[in-house]
Amino acid sequence: MTFKLFFPSILVLSLTACQTSQTASHAQQTQHVSQSTYLVEYQAANHFSMQAHSLAETFSEFCQADFVDISEIKQQWHSTMLAWMALQGQERGPADALAQSWNVQFWPDKKNTTGLKMGALTKQDKVWTASEIAENSVTVQGLGSIEWMLYDSKSPLTTSKAQACMSATAISENLANRADTIEKAWRTNPWTKLDEKTWTSEYIALLSNQLEFSMSKLSRPLANIGKPRPYFSESWRSKTSMFNLKANIEAMQSLYLSDGNGLDKMLRDRGLVDLAERVKTQYANLLATWPEEGSLFDLLQTKEGYRTVLSQYNKMEQLKYLLHDEVSVELDVVIGFNATDGD
Repeated sequence: MTFKLFFPSILVLSLTACQTSQTASHAQQTQHVSQSTYLVEYQAANHFSMQAHSLAETFSEFCQADFVDISEIKQQWHSTMLAWMALQGQERGPADALAQSWNVQFWPDKKNTTGLKMGALTKQDKVWTASEIAENSVTVQGLGSIEWMLYDSKSPLTTSKAQACMSATAISENLANRADTIEKAWRTNPWTKLDEKTWTSEYIALLSNQLEFSMSKLSRPLANIGKPRPYFSESWRSKTSMFNLKANIEAMQSLYLSDGNGLDKMLRDRGLVDLAERVKTQYANLLATWPEEGSLFDLLQTKEGYRTVLSQYNKMEQLKYLLHDEVSVELDVVIGFNATDGD
């Protein structure tokens, strides 16, 4: 695996690179209290769209060339996946963007539905179009289906390239279209009609929901102590689950800070400096102690690895406590349940 060579700070660098003329021209400019956080979200959506288009272009070039080396596609897929992590698990934002989540990524995949559906799809003697893929099962539309194409032993991509390319380009083009829908939805700040207190509640819920979704990416594979379920890991085929989760946390940290005008500043302005420091430190410590191993699947094969993952989960649990039981109380807002609760 070469991902370790370029992963550190990739999300931060990529989001910084997104502050281009395109961001300036398409992101809505307002004086609303949510503006800084909104711009972080728009930049993430813009970056994801660009990466998804690069992935589609890489697939197209591969399918038109004579070579069968898929290393470049793998790297671009991983970059696209990392870009998606900034938006994954969110339940606050534009409805049109949130509606794309299952189309972009089908997870959890408890019964290997992606493998079954992709195996059947790639065996068909048919040249697929992006619009036809868009009408098909979500299990063959997004990042998970492309991961299967690149990493699964049953994929025909390197053994029967022509057959695989009949669907591969269409799937990647559909993903780029979905990413465009998300980017366009984020061109408008969805929170401008909220008063300050309602926005505060929405903001904390945004962070909390995304954190709980990320925690579920560990709790499902961890399962019961001594009886992990490694195949429930996200991106288990590519062995990049832990890289994805680190990108999740980096993105949440960026939202918390929101370029110096986020929840951290809100707490400090209200005299809650100690609480702000504890939340900020918890994000920093979580990232500083993140395992170098990218594969959650592999970590769960040993007791030591299991303990390492459980330790990170407990740190995320502490962050959840700070947001749910301290920040929300001090700011007098109520955080509702999300789709992962009770699952």
